[in-house]
Amino acid sequence: MASLMDGPKGDEARPIVLEQKEEPTYYMKIEEDKGKDGEGEWYSDFLQYLKDGAYPPSIDRNDQLTIQRLYTNYIICDEILYKRSYDGIHLLCVTAKEAQQIIEEVHELSYGPHMNAHMLSRKIARQGYYWTTMEAHCAAHVRKQSLPFS
Repeated sequence: MASLMDGPKGDEARPIVLEQKEEPTYYMKIEEDKGKDGEGEWYSDFLQYLKDGAYPPSIDRNDQLTIQRLYTNYIICDEILYKRSYDGIHLLCVTAKEAQQIIEEVHELSYGPHMNAHMLSRKIARQGYYWTTMEAHCAAHVRKQSLPFS
């Protein structure tokens, strides 16, 4: 019925401008951080072991055994570290700063309603991201958001 009615003559439809990136946005973020080479991040020991086959000089024998036990869960593709999930999907390993941005984006913005910490961490994993303390960070963020206003 709306197509049969005449609208005001002065109104014009504004065009929608879409910007298309040539590569995924997380590549751009990784390119910015590439100068650091993952130093100081939670995954720097795995990354060094996978690249060079050598342990970082500052770790003890117990940490070396832990790296040997866990390194099979990680893979490097195009200089980017991924964790193999139980269902065969590779999850992008992110830094602490990126993790905070991901939590805020998924919990508060475009991915639907607010959720509890467990659902939030599972949704982030389904989006293809991983960090070791994901569940704890999600719980802290949800708790912070659910505090009453004072």
